[in-house]
Amino acid sequence: MARFRADEVENYGGQGGAGFFSLKNDKDVARVRIMYNNMDDVDGYACHKVKINDRDRYVNCLRDYNEPKDKCPFCADGMPVYAKLFLPLYNEDDGQVQLWDRGKKFFAKISSLCSRYATKDNLVNHVFEIERNGKAGDQQTTYEIYEVDSDDTELEDLPEVPEIIGGLVLDKSADDMNYYLDEHEFPPTDNEHEDEAPRRRGSEREEYSRRDTGRRTPATRTRRGEEF
Repeated sequence: MARFRADEVENYGGQGGAGFFSLKNDKDVARVRIMYNNMDDVDGYACHKVKINDRDRYVNCLRDYNEPKDKCPFCADGMPVYAKLFLPLYNEDDGQVQLWDRGKKFFAKISSLCSRYATKDNLVNHVFEIERNGKAGDQQTTYEIYEVDSDDTELEDLPEVPEIIGGLVLDKSADDMNYYLDEHEFPPTDNEHEDEAPRRRGSEREEYSRRDTGRRTPATRTRRGEEF
C-alpha cells in the first residue's frame, strides 16, 4: 500500500530526487497551476528506490507504517522507505502537465498554500510562479512560490495527469520483490515504461476515498530515506 494521507506523513521516511518538473539553475522560474482543489486532494506515496538498467525507479511499498515489515519484502530486507509527494503541475509556460517529486516538508508548504488560496475557491484557480534559490547540485536549494494570477480554470479544463501507481511508481508484488532481491532485476514484463501511461482523472482517488475520508494535516521531512 503505497498511498498515505498527509496526517500520516511522519510515519514514513525521507525524500528522494527530482521529478519530471525541475528548475535546474539558480533563479530559474516557471509559472504553474497546482492541480489540486484543496488539501483533501493531497496524497503521499510510500516508496522504495531500486536500480533498473542503471536507472533509479520508485517501487510501491506493500505495507502501512504500522504493519509488520515482513508484509513487504523490501522492508524486511532493510531497504529505506521514502515518503513522496508527486505534485501534479500544469506548466503554463510550455502547456504541459508535469510531476514535481517532493519530500515530506512539502506537505506543510501545500497545506499553507491551500489555507491561503483554497478556502473560497480551488487551488487550481491560481497561477503560481516557482523560483529556485540555489545553484545546480546545491543540497540546500529552496523554492519560493508566489501567486501571480487567478481565474476560473478548473481541473476539468486541464489535461489529465500521468499515472502514479503503476506508472511513475512501479506496482510490484511480493513475489516480484523477492525475485529482485535474488536477481537484482524484476521478472520480465511488457510494462517497464509505465511512467508514460496516462491516467484517468479521479480513478485512483475514487478507489482511495472509499477507504477513509478523514481530515488531513501536514508535517515535516528528513533529508534521507529511513526505515519505519
